[in-house]
Amino acid sequence: MGNDAPPRWDRRMQQRLARGEAAALGELYDRFASLVHNLAHRVLDDEDSADRITREVFGFIWENPDSYDPKQGSLRSWVAGLTRHQAVQRLRQTEAASARDCGPDAPAPAEMEQKIREASTAARADYIVTSMPAPLRAALELAYFQRRDYRQTAADLGVTEDEARRRLRLGLQLLSTAHNHPALPPPLPRPSPGAGQGRPL
Repeated sequence: MGNDAPPRWDRRMQQRLARGEAAALGELYDRFASLVHNLAHRVLDDEDSADRITREVFGFIWENPDSYDPKQGSLRSWVAGLTRHQAVQRLRQTEAASARDCGPDAPAPAEMEQKIREASTAARADYIVTSMPAPLRAALELAYFQRRDYRQTAADLGVTEDEARRRLRLGLQLLSTAHNHPALPPPLPRPSPGAGQGRPL
């Protein structure tokens, strides 16, 4: 996992970004923009905010390509992590501003943090489901969204009942990690004035 050799595309992409290749940023955007936007929207439930987070995430990657460490995992996972962290920070700021506007009727801080945790967990769960191998995802979709039991799931997938149970168990184990993910790191730093000159977006 952490020690596995990173995929060649991830390494090459980081090197191209570090050299300031605008075409590399375009390729990265084409590959991951919908992932970033969907995760941000899952946390913030707002189209404009999701658009803004998408711009911020790709702007940060462009300015800080060396922040990605290929030894720590895939570029896709790193981009998703950046997105979730930034979206959660934005949600925290929005909730704090809303609480100030509400005055004494504002929800308690613990209630606000619970809402933020739930949004973060939901976004991570979405990411896990879309990232897991197709056989596991198909089993979970049949069992939990279409209400099939494991026997029906096995029949629909054309696998043995033991295999269906194994896929469901693995899928659920992956999903359970959404609830015990480590604390979120600080938000992305804002670029300093003049940063990125010579690296047009």
